[in-house]
Amino acid sequence: MEFGETDAMIGQIIRAMVRQEVAAALGDRAPEPVTERFKPPQGPLLGVDPYSLAPFAEQTLREAGGGPLHASEMTDRIYELGFRHRRRPKYSDQLERSLNSLASPSHHPDIFERVAPRTLKLRRRQAIA
Repeated sequence: MEFGETDAMIGQIIRAMVRQEVAAALGDRAPEPVTERFKPPQGPLLGVDPYSLAPFAEQTLREAGGGPLHASEMTDRIYELGFRHRRRPKYSDQLERSLNSLASPSHHPDIFERVAPRTLKLRRRQAIA
């Protein structure tokens, strides 16, 4: 074995050990593996940060003619477009909860309008584009 091959093999061993240690330390909080459900953003959202919810919600509402849509109706399409959670959600309806907050004054009131609990539509000037 040459010196370079030994270095590569040692590197592989160390990486495997680190992965095992991280998985053991995080337990059930380990990041979810990439699956078909969590694919990179595609189509109109190509290049968008997959962890940024606002562009995915906006695109979903645009596809629905500006809304209004209930958050539960939006979640599947948002996942299909490539949105991912940074870590495993604490609640099963976490995405719905996050969608509901998009229209709050501290988030994106210029883009989204809450018309009922967990029901959003695009503001008029955004719906025309």
